Amino acid sequence: MPEQLSKIDILWQGEKLELLAEKGIYWPKEKILFVADPHFGKAATFRKVGIPVSESSTEDDCNRLLQMLESTGAEKLVFLGDFLHARQGKTDSVRTLLFQWREMCSDIEIILVRGNHDLKSGDPWPELLIQCLPEPFQMEKWECRHHPVERPGLLYLAGHIHPGYGIRGIGRTGIRAACFWIRKNSIILPAFGSFTGLKNVFPSPEDNIYLTNNHEIV
Repeated sequence: MPEQLSKIDILWQGEKLELLAEKGIYWPKEKILFVADPHFGKAATFRKVGIPVSESSTEDDCNRLLQMLESTGAEKLVFLGDFLHARQGKTDSVRTLLFQWREMCSDIEIILVRGNHDLKSGDPWPELLIQCLPEPFQMEKWECRHHPVERPGLLYLAGHIHPGYGIRGIGRTGIRAACFWIRKNSIILPAFGSFTGLKNVFPSPEDNIYLTNNHEIV
């Protein structure tokens, strides 16, 4: 049986959504998995300029994606931008890892809503069979975007920010982790890629924040 993921169920805009510790959102009714900002090839980009970084992050992220697809039973995968980090990161090793990943989920329909890094790196290799679209991608209930926008009444899922949130403990202790930022009309997903940074967000009292470390979500 597929490994059960740590998740939290929420009701947002009348729809049940599953926030996954592995940094994805699953929409059971439509069998769609949403992921933002994988930044594949970022480690390879750093190595191109002489910074020694292991490529294991790409393989780990591919395995995490496969785990989410298998556990949820998703039939469609939507990337909310920044599939590839940079053109320099489109190396043979990254290509091989992504081709192997795609072979293992060949029955899944995949859509990429282009983000700012995609415009610079170019679309993924055609053999990956990923439908690449400009933002926004309009779904029945909401828009799928890369960049968050402030527009009254607009419902959307987005990425781009790489949201993080910190909680202070006693003295100088505390934790800071990637988070899902749930607002009335929008959800900002954490950056999926392991080799990505965080930007602190400052939610209003009406917002909800869920922290994740790839293994647990709270």
